[in-house]
Amino acid sequence: MNTVINAFRRAAVILLSVYFVLSSLAVSPAAFSPQNEEDLQMEIALISDVHTETNNLGRFNVITKCFKNLNGGKENIDALILLGDNTMNGQQLETMFFYGIMEKVNPIRPYYPIMGNHDVGNSTEADYAKLRTRQLGFLQTFVDENIQQLYYSKELNGCHLIFLAPDAAESPARHLSKEQLDWLEAELNAAAESGKPIFVFNHYPYYYMDDSCAERYVSLMNSYDNLFVIVGHMHYYSRVSVIPGEKQTPEIWVPCLSMLDEESRPIDTTGRGYLMDLYPDRVEFHGFNYYTNEYYDFNAVYPLSAAAETP
Repeated sequence: MNTVINAFRRAAVILLSVYFVLSSLAVSPAAFSPQNEEDLQMEIALISDVHTETNNLGRFNVITKCFKNLNGGKENIDALILLGDNTMNGQQLETMFFYGIMEKVNPIRPYYPIMGNHDVGNSTEADYAKLRTRQLGFLQTFVDENIQQLYYSKELNGCHLIFLAPDAAESPARHLSKEQLDWLEAELNAAAESGKPIFVFNHYPYYYMDDSCAERYVSLMNSYDNLFVIVGHMHYYSRVSVIPGEKQTPEIWVPCLSMLDEESRPIDTTGRGYLMDLYPDRVEFHGFNYYTNEYYDFNAVYPLSAAAETP
C-alpha cells in the first residue's frame, strides 16, 4: 500500500511541478563560491519560512527563482536544509507544490525539511494527527522512506545533523514530547562521541518552547561542546543569539525566504538565507540572498574547541 501511495505522490508532484519548471527556464543563475574555499570541509545552504501558498502567484515566482539560483552554487553545496514553515497552511496542495519545487527546480541533493508551526496547522484547533500523517508521508516519499517521525537525524561528512519537529499543533508555544526529548538526548550523546561539531535544527528559538519541555530542552542544549542550534520563524531577523546557560550555545536565526509586500512583490529582504561553512577549526555563517544570487552583509564565525576540531 505504501508503495502505491508513494507512487501517487510522486506522479502528482511531477504533474504540479510543470509550472515551476517552465517558469524557471528563463532564469540563468550566475555561479557563486564559498567566501573562503581553502580547507572548506562542508557547505550547507540554510533556508527558512518558504511559506508555499496556494493562489499566490507572486510568491510562487519568487520561490521558484530562489531555488533555481541554487544552481549557481551546487558544485560546493553539500546539502540544503529547510527550517520549517515550508507551507503556509499545511494543505495537501501546498505540500505537493513545495515538493514539486524541491524535486524539479532545486538542484541540491540531499535536502532536509523540518516542520514549523504552519506545516502542522498553526493553531490549537488544527487536526495535528492528520497533518502529521500527511507531512510524514511526504518526508518518507521524497527524503527517506526510513523516517518514522517528523523528527529525525542524518550524518553528513561525518557530522551529526539533528532535525526537531513539533509534537502538537500548539501556537505560538512549541511542544516537544518526552519521547522526542529522550530521543534527542540519545542522539546528542551519540553525536558527541564522534568529536565532531553537532548541528541541531529547530523551527523555533528556544524561548518559544512551552513550559512542559523548555527546561529540559535548554539543559540539553547546554550539555555538549561545539553544539550549534539553527532556527527560523523570526522572518525579518538575520542575527545570532545564545541559549542561556553555562555553554552559551549559539543559536543562529535564519530569516524568511519569501518576505513580500502586501501585494506579494519582492522587497529588500526577499530571498535571504545563509550558507554555513565548516572548516577544521571553525564554523562560519554567511548571509546569502537566493533571490538576487549574492552575498549580503551578515557574517558569524565560531571557533571550534580543540576536542572537536575536525581532522
